[in-house]
Formats: sequence, structure tokens, C-alpha cells
Amino acid sequence: MVPSDQTVAFRELAAPFVWSNGVPPSGRARHPVTLVTFEDARMYCAWLRSCTDKPFRLPTEAEWEKAARGGLERRRFPWGDEIDPSLANYLTDSDLKLRHSTKEVAGYPANGYQVHEMAGNVWQWVSDWYAPDYYAHGQYLNPPGPETGQFRVVRGGSWVNDDTGFLRCAYRHPVPVDSYSYSIGFRVAYSE
Repeated sequence: MVPSDQTVAFRELAAPFVWSNGVPPSGRARHPVTLVTFEDARMYCAWLRSCTDKPFRLPTEAEWEKAARGGLERRRFPWGDEIDPSLANYLTDSDLKLRHSTKEVAGYPANGYQVHEMAGNVWQWVSDWYAPDYYAHGQYLNPPGPETGQFRVVRGGSWVNDDTGFLRCAYRHPVPVDSYSYSIGFRVAYSE
């Protein structure tokens, strides 16, 4: 079977992000891991939990958003209301996509909770299923998300986005569970 033009283009864009035998691509040891499905991210958390005997997991959407806000309530982005390319890695010019990429972790200033890259760089898997109206009807304090669904949620936007609305703390992006991309990674949460 001959790959489609779309498959060829994806492979070309993804090539710089592919790990080989557990080794990150050259020059990317401090970049976020990408090309992971929801299950990959969940299994990494399970592996980390088994190695450390600590309760590592993916954050819920509510936890992710609280961390993204860094103590700033009612603000669009982790740093305030105005978009600022010096504070997040996102695509400022769609013509530059082939020359743009992820950046090193902690390459941008931390937010008020001392958490880096909650907007831009890579989308981040969270543990929740997606339901468009869940927050209008769900549990108010620390909502766990819907019990089932068709899509999972990624948060934070990424380096390939030129729509800055995706970088908002409140933006929720539904994706199929088996999705993987050079713009999707994950963040690990810890709870006692």
C-alpha cells in the first residue's frame, strides 16, 4: 500500500521527534516527549508509580487548569490576559511551521506556581473524558470529569498552533484516544 500524501507529510514532520531504542533524538534530550497516545501517557504514569511506589498519574482537567493559572484567577493565559510570544512557544507565523519546533523544558518563565510551559510547546493529555457541557452540570469542587466518553482531552496548545485561543487556560481540546502527534505530550501529577 502506497502511503497517502498526508501520511508522508506527517512522517516528515514527525521524524525529528522519534526516539530510537530509548534514546531521544539528537539535541532533544530536554524537550518534551511527543508522539504519545493517551494510553502511552497513562502507562508511563503506571510504570513510574511502580518504580517509585509514589502515586503518579495524569492530572484531571481541573487540576491541570488550576496549575496553568498559577494563582491568577479569571485571566486568559498563565501570565495574564495578553498574548506574549516571549512567554510561550507557539506558531506566530504559519509560514514558519517547517522551521518551528518544540523548545527545551523550562525555556520560558514559570507561572505563579513555578510551573513551566502550561501554554504552548506541546498539548498535554489529562485524565478526563471529554463532554462539552460537563462543567455546566458536573461536580463543582475538584470535578473528576465524565466517567466515559468518545474523546479524551488535551490542554495547553502547542508549538504548531497559530490560533492563540488554544493557549488559553480554559481551552479544552477533544481528541480521539488513539491520537498521537509531534505536538502532543503529557505532564505527570502526584498526589498523596
